[in-house]
Amino acid sequence: MRTILLTGLTVVMVACGGSKGDDAPPTTDGEDPPTPEEVAQDYDELATILSAHVLAEFPLQLTVAHLVRNEAVPPDGFVETGDTGDDATGTGTFGGLAIDFLLHCNDASPEHLRVPCNELANHGHIKMTITGDQQALALSMSGIDRMVDWEVRDINLGKARFRGPDAMSLQTSVATNGEGADYSIRFDAVYEKVRFMPAATFPTFGTITYTVNTDRMRGTDHRVFDASALLTYGSSGVPTTLVFDGAVTYNVDIRTGVPTLQ
Repeated sequence: MRTILLTGLTVVMVACGGSKGDDAPPTTDGEDPPTPEEVAQDYDELATILSAHVLAEFPLQLTVAHLVRNEAVPPDGFVETGDTGDDATGTGTFGGLAIDFLLHCNDASPEHLRVPCNELANHGHIKMTITGDQQALALSMSGIDRMVDWEVRDINLGKARFRGPDAMSLQTSVATNGEGADYSIRFDAVYEKVRFMPAATFPTFGTITYTVNTDRMRGTDHRVFDASALLTYGSSGVPTTLVFDGAVTYNVDIRTGVPTLQ
């Protein structure tokens, strides 16, 4: 097992544009095949980037759960600014992040009626545009631009459960054992049943499926490649795993964001 330890990591999130496929560059693997060593290092560094991204969003997800459960008393830094009839509109700040959101909740009736977002609601829907800067442990993130569209359920049970799409692009510079590489990454993600148990600060159930386009420059070596990834949260001694292309598996310590190759 190989624990991935990187130094000098700086991540810059840039406009997500709604989908990684909209203007993603074509892959270069057909015309310039990478060596097995290059592929392994690329997987290691991509695993570290995605793991750090996931770790940084846990507090934000818990803040969203608070907002869905009690929009009348929003979390510190958040305020509702209006109502379109279909959604409440609002803004918020979360550390160095600025957030614009649309929020509504529904009951459990067949008519799926809109109701106030409180402990009596069946579930909530929130769309967010997120921009700004963020520090996650030793990881500096700047120029963040992200769009999410989450359905949040089981708030009234104290077990927030997230599902729905996410879109983001990022640029990052990574140094592994003193060797630097520049990355430009675009991904689409789908959250499915990502659940926080009562009083938990990280999920212990659910999956996130990623479709990733990566443009990497290491020295004079340029590679553009596509990858799929599946993050599966574990609990009760079962590790959280991140699997690339159905074949390369990392155990992820979701308390530290450190991936370890199986």
